[in-house]
Amino acid sequence: MRMTRRLRAILIIAAIAAGLPLAALALGSSGGTGVPSDALWHAIVAVESRGDVSAYNAHDGATGMAQIRSVCLEDANRIARLRGMDERFSAADRNNPRAARRIWNLYLDFYGKQYEKETGRKPTDKAFARIWNGGPSGWRKTSTLPYWDLVREALRAAPSETASPSAE
Repeated sequence: MRMTRRLRAILIIAAIAAGLPLAALALGSSGGTGVPSDALWHAIVAVESRGDVSAYNAHDGATGMAQIRSVCLEDANRIARLRGMDERFSAADRNNPRAARRIWNLYLDFYGKQYEKETGRKPTDKAFARIWNGGPSGWRKTSTLPYWDLVREALRAAPSETASPSAE
């Protein structure tokens, strides 16, 4: 499927805002490796905010390019403490592309491991996206399937021949 010019621009802006090299867009999906991929980050950012670092959803209190909710921020700080990390995230970090990416990675790494313990399978982009959308057990919720469809479409539109979305 061909990517629209608008989506390509959004993905490029998201990569630049996150301080990532544009080559990161060419990396493939997690494909069940258990690690959230760069391509998934960019697809989620495209779906959540179209790359707008100041995006805000008053209904959920979600903010930033990844639309991080307060409960997710608190959870990321709890996970950081559990792992003996010194870093703590503030509410303002949700609007900082680099900090938001660290929050996203920490959260999905932790709950991806929980997913693996429960299912015996490495998490895929689908599982990660559904966890991001629906919380720690989001991969189980049918309500997260439409979100996955949007993310999968953004992955397919990514400027990479290797960025094929993984499925379960």
